[in-house]
Amino acid sequence: MTLAATAFASTVSAFASTVSAAASTALAASPVPLASSPEYTLPFVGPGTYLIFGIVLAPVYAMVAAWFVGDPSDRAKGLLGVGYLAGLTTVLWGGLFVATLVIGAVFF
Repeated sequence: MTLAATAFASTVSAFASTVSAAASTALAASPVPLASSPEYTLPFVGPGTYLIFGIVLAPVYAMVAAWFVGDPSDRAKGLLGVGYLAGLTTVLWGGLFVATLVIGAVFF
């Protein structure tokens, strides 16, 4: 190996050990709460649930509110949009549920 390759390998090794040490220290300092831990009593409720429904979907909430509050607003078209969103969500979740059942039957 050349001198440059040896120096690069040692630099990468030192960086990897530093990152590994920092990651283990961070995990030891603040454990990540899991949905199965006792502090979460409702099923399917974990830190990600609040993130998705509270922050990620905020633009969708604003869009739906604007259909009814904005100017010009049309109640019938707003309800049609809500119906489309509900239908799309139902089809996506239903499809994922069926896919989960198929995967469970085939592989387990």
